[in-house]
Amino acid sequence: MSKIRTRGCRAAITLFCCLGVWSACQPSAHEVAASVSSQAPASPAGETWWVTANGLRLKTNISRNAQLSARPILVVVLHGDLLGVQAVPPSTYHYVFAARAAAKIDDAVAVALLRPGYRDHTGERSDGEQGLTTGDNYTPEVVDAVAQAIDQLKAKINPARTVLAGHSGGAAITADVLGRWPSQVDAAFLVACPCDLPAWRKHMQQMQNNNPIWSAPVKSLSPLDLAAKVLPSARVRLLVGADDPVTPRELSERYAEALRAHGVDVTVAILPGLGHDLLLEPIALDSLRNLVTSLRTK
Repeated sequence: MSKIRTRGCRAAITLFCCLGVWSACQPSAHEVAASVSSQAPASPAGETWWVTANGLRLKTNISRNAQLSARPILVVVLHGDLLGVQAVPPSTYHYVFAARAAAKIDDAVAVALLRPGYRDHTGERSDGEQGLTTGDNYTPEVVDAVAQAIDQLKAKINPARTVLAGHSGGAAITADVLGRWPSQVDAAFLVACPCDLPAWRKHMQQMQNNNPIWSAPVKSLSPLDLAAKVLPSARVRLLVGADDPVTPRELSERYAEALRAHGVDVTVAILPGLGHDLLLEPIALDSLRNLVTSLRTK
């Protein structure tokens, strides 16, 4: 591997290379940002709006349905830990999902939030530390920043209901918001969630031949530990691929069981033949649309 790739590839990317999911180690988010000027952006255009939350300046990308009421549904979308390496040419894939959601879900505003420390396909960056993509950046500081950003989005959009959606590491942060800030959102949509953080990190360590990076102490919050604080009024929907090597189905099922024990309306859909990168699968958008529809009748 070249010097640049050795420096840029994170621990989780190395895992994918070892598993053979990709034929070669893909460039990191930082390498993507460096090369983006020579390529047309792969993500759809939306309204860029910067917020300052928990001392961090964070980027959001806002897409709107063609027909909006005075109080639409707000959907906030968080990306996973490997943003920027999901596709070639580079794509900020949760921007794509948010744009599709706004186009297909009536009376909805969908906002893709660029997590602290990450760059998008334009090279713009949210403040903060990206971390090592080992589950080390689902910290109270990051969770609080996301929650405060949602506050500002709610003040701007004036929604009737708010849904927080996340993929992979973004799903963990979504669930952490749901437990740490129980009244902040009405529903959560979790796709390929590492919802039991210690178990997930142990799984990843085993997949990487006991790589010690996965046993280093972290300050991250585990959604499973916060499950008892989720309001019974919340609606939680989880999707996970039956063939997901990164976030096995048991992690979602264990979290759902904990929520169910506290009276939360939660379901888990196990998707046959699908792996980890589910957010842009048609079933993900259909599932989100069904969740939004259920909120309208709540």
